[in-house]
Amino acid sequence: MTTAEIRAVLEDVAYHDGDAAWKFHVGEDWTHGYPARPWLQVRFKAPCNVGGQPAAQHGRKWRLSPHMTRSEIVLTALKAVLTAVEHEARERFTYRGLPIFGPHVDVDALHTVVAEHEPAVRS
Repeated sequence: MTTAEIRAVLEDVAYHDGDAAWKFHVGEDWTHGYPARPWLQVRFKAPCNVGGQPAAQHGRKWRLSPHMTRSEIVLTALKAVLTAVEHEARERFTYRGLPIFGPHVDVDALHTVVAEHEPAVRS
């Protein structure tokens, strides 16, 4: 499918979070000498988890293949929404006031914590 055909498929897809409708954005990455590579990203407005003010939010980019079927494109859009919702939940879920499962924790910091602590297991 071309990028235009992918966009046409996504015109029939919707996700609403309360009153806010999320948008499905399709962009392209260009590499010298190679065809454009399309990707999908969910975009929505939500309160910033730091300042609390409404702000534009963008999910991660999901690469799409020109060989994808309509069903694969729609399922990728669903996966993009589910992943973005999980991201928001990880930011808002706290233990003792801190988002310990937050998506923005540095992997090297996590490695240090795991290396320095025994696993919590039942006796």
